[in-house]
Amino acid sequence: KKLQKEMHLSLLFISHDLALVQALCNRILVMYQGKIVEEGTPDEVILHPREEYTKKLIDSVL
Repeated sequence: KKLQKEMHLSLLFISHDLALVQALCNRILVMYQGKIVEEGTPDEVILHPREEYTKKLIDSVL
């Protein structure tokens, strides 16, 4: 995170490890069939998913 801030970098991080995603990411995008179906902060998406696909995805890795 420090390097990202100092160098003004973005990072694309793909993972099903929700704890790691919450620790590393400022924003989460959930994709389904090549389309973004949900976007938000880690807490918004993981704790309060709006889309049914996101809910099922989170349930499958918990």
